[in-house]
Amino acid sequence: MEIRAWLATIISTLGAFVFLYPLAMGILWTVGGLAFWWYRERERRPRWPPEWPSLTILIPCHNEAHTIDVVCTHLAPVQYPRLKVLFIDDASVDATTARIRQHLADQPWFHLLRVEKNQGKAGALNLALRLVQTPLVMVLDADTLLAAEALQWMAAPFVCQSRLGAVTANPIPWNRRGFWGRFQTAEFAAIFGLIKRTQRVWGKVLTVSGCATMFRTEALREVGGFSTATATEDIDITWRLQRAGYEVWFEPEAVAYIQVPMGLADYLKQRRRWATGGWHLLRLHRSVFSQWRWRRLWPVYLDFVLGYFWAFCFVTMTVLWTIAVVLGEPLLVASPFPAWHGAVLSLVCVTQMTVAALINNRYDPGLIDCLFWIPWYPLLFFAFSAVQVVITAGSGLFGDLAESGRWQSPDRESGY
Repeated sequence: MEIRAWLATIISTLGAFVFLYPLAMGILWTVGGLAFWWYRERERRPRWPPEWPSLTILIPCHNEAHTIDVVCTHLAPVQYPRLKVLFIDDASVDATTARIRQHLADQPWFHLLRVEKNQGKAGALNLALRLVQTPLVMVLDADTLLAAEALQWMAAPFVCQSRLGAVTANPIPWNRRGFWGRFQTAEFAAIFGLIKRTQRVWGKVLTVSGCATMFRTEALREVGGFSTATATEDIDITWRLQRAGYEVWFEPEAVAYIQVPMGLADYLKQRRRWATGGWHLLRLHRSVFSQWRWRRLWPVYLDFVLGYFWAFCFVTMTVLWTIAVVLGEPLLVASPFPAWHGAVLSLVCVTQMTVAALINNRYDPGLIDCLFWIPWYPLLFFAFSAVQVVITAGSGLFGDLAESGRWQSPDRESGY
């Protein structure tokens, strides 16, 4: 009986954590997002420098024939002084190279670097980084389009902040048809947008957006460029820059229109890669606690650990509940289906999503229409993400990092 009582206490404690952690984080993200908006975003006016630093945009490509024409056409009229665009074709086997070359003659500031052997996104970027001669360099995905003044909003802070290492954009999905598109549109605003705003209030950011981020070139070279030994080079470079003493900022005015997965299989594949990259972060940057000067990164790391611990607790409790129901045993764990605790979480979720929509609506006027998909958010974001964390634990913690950076571009839509 004592063992049963002891086990019941442990399960009850873990059950409370499964409920309280997303509740606390939802409140924290909402309050942090509102604080960022009130003090840094509410009444901003552009302050352009008298002289713009020159900039090189790096666009890594691997089998991007479906979207690269649109990206080239969209970049052609961009108004930014002293701008170069370097396309890195990383051993594509489709018509990517041919389509890029069609634009080179008309745009003399477009350049092409053809890589014969697949290097992965990070490896391709490192090859191109050797050729960069401008003080600023931007990484732009081959399916991402920039808003009119996105480059200016991202470049301007580098002029006045000498220790600024990176500025990340505000990604907004453009392919928002159907359930998956609209759900992820709301997710990007309510999760990623609010999290980045909250982390900027803390002072340190978990990750830049790999789809559109501008860097100080010398900072990238100082930390050794992008790592090929991780599934998510954007997370890793964020941490290495901040550990080197550089600031990383989120710029909500710099809107980047992105493609999101339009089916369950592609969505899970993306989240599995993200979850694996999270394990790589925990492995590669566990030494962050070894020096006092990295103390501002400690809360971000610990929050990430808690998030992954929550994932294991959630999956474990759900499995135990299912076994208890099947066997007809007394339920020692709370049901994963909404009850009173589900109602409380739903209220926090609705509040969080509404705040996110109101804040980001100035950049994405169609965001309000996606609030209908709020009820699906806790199930898909927390439950699906938790499962991905658990199933990638083995490979993420103990797998070989050498080939982690190899890539295969997802299926793209052919039109914008």
